[in-house]
Amino acid sequence: MNGMRLEIQEDFDKIQCTNQIKEETKQFIDDQMHHKKRWGLKLALSFAVTLLVCGFSYWFYFIPVVAITLDGETSIELQINRLDRVIDVTTYDKLGKEWCKQENPWHQYYEDILQGLNDNEEWMITVYSKDEAVCQKIYEQTKNCTQENKQIHCRIGRHTRQSNDTTQTQNHHKKGHHK
Repeated sequence: MNGMRLEIQEDFDKIQCTNQIKEETKQFIDDQMHHKKRWGLKLALSFAVTLLVCGFSYWFYFIPVVAITLDGETSIELQINRLDRVIDVTTYDKLGKEWCKQENPWHQYYEDILQGLNDNEEWMITVYSKDEAVCQKIYEQTKNCTQENKQIHCRIGRHTRQSNDTTQTQNHHKKGHHK
């Protein structure tokens, strides 16, 4: 690289023009070289920021913070994200799968789904979360949005997804008991 610079300098000295034009030309070349370096840095920085935004967005939208189980004639578990949207659904029987096809709950607000539950059917809604404050908030919202329906009963499950309460509920579902 230094050899090339020396050649350029020697060739540059052979050019016959005023010193002012030579200085302006040198300045222009230096500016262009630094501009290319800055462009690469800007590109790398933009790429890093894009990765950060994508990673944060994934964490924010696709990582569940609450699980809500709906137990009635069927058993369904809704995974809820930080924006109160359903991001995953687990069903335990054929009726649950049919319900999912009919309601298409993915990416809907969980409150809209709860308000749309069948009034003629008795439901037990259980709210689970590792974060007690979030669990309490979602539980209160669940109670508020279902208070008109006397067939719906709400409760808070234990605060860890690996709890005995959850395991008992899953075993209950596997045995075919839904009420």
